Amino acid sequence: MVRVFRKDMLVTSFLIALFIFILGFYLGSIIDETRIADSEEMILVTQLDTDSFVTEKEFLTTFNVWDCPLLNSRMQGLGEDLREVGEIISKYDARSISNLDVYNQLKRKYFLLELRAYTLRKQILQTCDSGGGDVILFFYDVTDSQESLNQGYALDSVVEKQENVVIFSIDGGFDEPAINSLKLFYNITYEPTIIINYEERIEGYISEEEILKLLEKNANM
Repeated sequence: MVRVFRKDMLVTSFLIALFIFILGFYLGSIIDETRIADSEEMILVTQLDTDSFVTEKEFLTTFNVWDCPLLNSRMQGLGEDLREVGEIISKYDARSISNLDVYNQLKRKYFLLELRAYTLRKQILQTCDSGGGDVILFFYDVTDSQESLNQGYALDSVVEKQENVVIFSIDGGFDEPAINSLKLFYNITYEPTIIINYEERIEGYISEEEILKLLEKNANM
């Protein structure tokens, strides 16, 4: 009788453990789907905003009518949208998303949008007296790099103090031809590396105070 009771307990314990495992997996899948849906929605909205901006810019170029304050304002708004998308994606790194392929597709869309916005801002700078503020391109290492994390924190502090600064963050190890071309152009061999206003290249960690000094120096040139 005791043996039968023990056997029943083992079976019951196994079934309970199996149920908890299946329930956890199911709930995890639902959470992943919600995270992915949120990211996809934000990326779609930002993509539409980018397409709208490009269309508007092409119209102004075709008819030789330039409204630099308007373009700069639109560009600033686009940069803020991209930052929000980046914050959403960064919350869900590859370890917290079960569908890695979907996660990588979202990251790819995001990085391509960043590169497109980075290029558009350069085009505006070449046409208008100002590109609507300072631009920092940030190449980081996602593989547990404390130096890249510290650089990210420093850049966040810079943006809090200088609202006209836009940060474009790129995962240097992400396999994407457009990113590889960008790294080749700027000779990126180490992360973190930042590019200030398309020209000044700083490899390795640089403090918030040093970044602010460089931005001030560029503004006075």
